[in-house]
Amino acid sequence: MSALTKASLAAVVAVVFLTTLKPGAAVMSGNVDCIKVQQYFTPCAGYLFNRFSSNPSPGCCASLRSLNAQSKGPVRQGVCECLKRNAASFPGLIQEHATSLSTKCGIPLNTAVSLNADCRRA
Repeated sequence: MSALTKASLAAVVAVVFLTTLKPGAAVMSGNVDCIKVQQYFTPCAGYLFNRFSSNPSPGCCASLRSLNAQSKGPVRQGVCECLKRNAASFPGLIQEHATSLSTKCGIPLNTAVSLNADCRRA
């Protein structure tokens, strides 16, 4: 992949992650605003979309720890559903990196992060 293509992909990802919708237009999963969930993953884009990146950044892990601390019970299930929906809409996402993110950041989860995750177990 050329440097220009990588830069374009990174710019698109950043725009999508940073986009905020009007309150009435928010994408919801239960009581969870999926756009806000995406924003927690902004610092992780370099790891999630770069096959040559071996570890998430400290900022990525800190952001995900914050999301995890705020996500309990039904909220955690909604976050899981948002992640599944969001992951399916990003064709450049490296699934192996997404799956390893919680382990590499030291965040214990009840279910694997994947497109096939059973969010009822989250």
